[in-house]
Amino acid sequence: MPLEKLCGIALIVIGAVSLVKLEELREISDEYNVVAPSILLIVFGSIVFVISFFGCCGAIRESYCMTSTYSFFLILLVIAQIVIAVLVFVFVGDVTTAMKKGFERVFENRDNPVNADLINSIQQNLECCGKRSFLDYGVNFPQSCCSSGGTAPLCVPFASGCLSRLSEFLDSAGNIVAWVSLGVAAVELVGLISACCLANAIRNQQRRSGY
Repeated sequence: MPLEKLCGIALIVIGAVSLVKLEELREISDEYNVVAPSILLIVFGSIVFVISFFGCCGAIRESYCMTSTYSFFLILLVIAQIVIAVLVFVFVGDVTTAMKKGFERVFENRDNPVNADLINSIQQNLECCGKRSFLDYGVNFPQSCCSSGGTAPLCVPFASGCLSRLSEFLDSAGNIVAWVSLGVAAVELVGLISACCLANAIRNQQRRSGY
């Protein structure tokens, strides 16, 4: 059961980190909720952490009811996490395409101060410049494009364009979220089997004892 607690903490941490990193990308496109998997990981991690106490208490008190309840919730969580992982693998390409199109729209309207701030934030965080390169700005790229010290446009700009960096970042984030979800589901599956065996042993003992 302590292992399930650690899995719950891992889900919460991974979900929180990915949520922070993906938060600003929500403003690029409203076609997909890019932070939904991260939020679900945090929710599932919290649930795993809480219900692990059912398993601990059920094992300590040798309670068939609590152990069975723990097993039931674990089944639901394992199924839910597998579904999330599959959906991330299936839709990460579509989400990436939508985000890249959204960035292109925002970039074309970069005269808008809100869009300019969003572009600057993305360029700084992803270490990129322009759509495909700093040449998209002509000769006057912003300070957020600078890869080293100096003042734009006299500094050295980031070599990569933001469209390619967006694609790499989203693919990487999607793979991390999906594989972590599957990995934790595998650990929970082992815990589920152990809990079912324990519940069966408790029930058999109660039958022999005449309860």
